[in-house]
Amino acid sequence: MLPHGPHKEEMLQWVRRLCDEIRSRPLDQDLEGYLNHEFGAGTEAYEELCRLLKMGVEEGWAGYVEIDGDCYRRGRIADPSRETAQMSVESGLLRDVKGQYHCHTQGEINMIIPLEPGAQFCGHGAGWRVFPPMSEHFPTVNGKALMMYFLPGGEIEYRSPPAQ
Repeated sequence: MLPHGPHKEEMLQWVRRLCDEIRSRPLDQDLEGYLNHEFGAGTEAYEELCRLLKMGVEEGWAGYVEIDGDCYRRGRIADPSRETAQMSVESGLLRDVKGQYHCHTQGEINMIIPLEPGAQFCGHGAGWRVFPPMSEHFPTVNGKALMMYFLPGGEIEYRSPPAQ
């Protein structure tokens, strides 16, 4: 069973709204543009999602699993379901981290919340970053950021990076 807290249901309502908006869309650059326009930095939706995700860290239902001290924490918010468009909803709290190389077998959607000036995830600041199916990378955070990410089917494949 996943952790709960006083503000988690409010977060899940926002997540369901977002998932309803993107349910039938492919994970591509067009989706990234749409998310940054409709749910991106400066919008009411982004500000509410930021507030709620920060509350989730405080309440222990977001970023609750220590991976590498306080510099790298993760935690699942919701399992894949009809309400989440069959995506798992994950969270991360990271500071200056180069994560484990992996493949997004069905893609990945990332919400980036910089917690200090200039913080970035894979070169992107506040807003959304979408990785298409079968994309691969080292997830890299410079500075301190809070993340929420969506994995179709909850799928992610950790693998060895290609030879340099």
